[in-house]
Amino acid sequence: MMKTMNRILLPVILALVVLSSCRKDTTGYVFDNVVYLDVAETKAAQPAIIGRKIAERDYRMHAAIAYPSDSDITMRIAVDEAKVAKYNSENGTSWEMLDSRYYDFAGGEVVIPAGKTVSDIATLHLKNLMGEGEQEQGALPLDETYLLPVSIFDASISLLEESATVYYLVKRSSNITTAAFLGELNWINFPTLDVYSENSMALNNLTAVTMEAFIYIDKFITTIKTSAGNDLAVNISSVMGKETDFLLRIGDASFQRQQFQLVGQAASTNFDKMPRSDAGKNIEPGRWYHVACTYDQKTRKACIYVDGELQSETVGGDIEDGAVLNFADRALYDMWSKMPEDEQEATKDQYGGLNEAYQFFIGKSYDDYRPLNGKIAEVRLWSVARTQQEIYDNMYEITDPEIVPELIGYWKFDEGQGNVVKDYSRYGNDGVSQLDLTWPEGIEIQKTH
Repeated sequence: MMKTMNRILLPVILALVVLSSCRKDTTGYVFDNVVYLDVAETKAAQPAIIGRKIAERDYRMHAAIAYPSDSDITMRIAVDEAKVAKYNSENGTSWEMLDSRYYDFAGGEVVIPAGKTVSDIATLHLKNLMGEGEQEQGALPLDETYLLPVSIFDASISLLEESATVYYLVKRSSNITTAAFLGELNWINFPTLDVYSENSMALNNLTAVTMEAFIYIDKFITTIKTSAGNDLAVNISSVMGKETDFLLRIGDASFQRQQFQLVGQAASTNFDKMPRSDAGKNIEPGRWYHVACTYDQKTRKACIYVDGELQSETVGGDIEDGAVLNFADRALYDMWSKMPEDEQEATKDQYGGLNEAYQFFIGKSYDDYRPLNGKIAEVRLWSVARTQQEIYDNMYEITDPEIVPELIGYWKFDEGQGNVVKDYSRYGNDGVSQLDLTWPEGIEIQKTH
């Protein structure tokens, strides 16, 4: 508890260091100053969790001081093997030092120039993680944690001891290690679903469906700033799907803010909203959940599964003859727009108003003000109602997705950078974020079975 409190209070401590003395130099700055590593400012232990298919990765750091000095601050930044025993003793672990064949460190002598507060970048380069050849000879063992401490040495001013060393906890993981963060006003669109093609039409004319994903809610926000700068009440977090037809979200008006809700109010689904408000079904911020939802017109049954277990189910009303679920209505509009004029006239009531229709999105439903505000990974869309056993057995990965025709969308969110999310299904409908995506470090969705 004391160490945690120290980390929380560190920014306050740095401020107090500045204010604690009335002695000033000729430039007006306080004499008492300290140097530390910026990556250790709030947390000395930094998870360096690497996916099993990644061979190398860089981690960057700076030396920093509390406020500018009127002279250069010099020091060394180097790997500090002596700190391994200290860390293990204080934390009850027995992790080994990372072997030097798996890293290079570009640190050495560094300077914080007069008038500045940070040094040039020092880079830790992890390498050879996958070993050599198809057999991965010499690879860093999977699912083992290794320590790699990096410290400041020989500084020309005092150290802020709590943050003068960063402990990289290096782990090559067999688990899911990448996810994207969708914050306020950000969501995933699918441009190819606006265009008529065999690939976009794979998401139309459905009589059964399954949607699934891993999600992690950072905070259940209750207000959001509109584009006009006004505060707007928020009681819904959009996960994915199509507004009204088949939509998975969290919360609703007069409903639990932290409870999954599945909406199917269209003629092709007709189960309304399910389940009823139940605080016992709330999910918590700060942990990963696997969620899946299914619907099948033959049985009229809709289900929600959480972490592979059935949470809620309902049987909906009768389905209108010929009603199908379309996740790409704008592709139908594109088809219609290219018809001869007489055919357009005959079908305008059916297709003519679909140019701005709701369709499949991730992190958006009715409007821009119902954000997920959390992390997401392993999103799948199926043209069948998967069974509970199928969902449970394949929560973490779908192997050879391109040979499974019923898998009509598979967005792993494993890019780790950029704003395009690849569709690993055979249909190739890549997603594009509305705003820049954030790719958090240290992600690991651990397998429970």
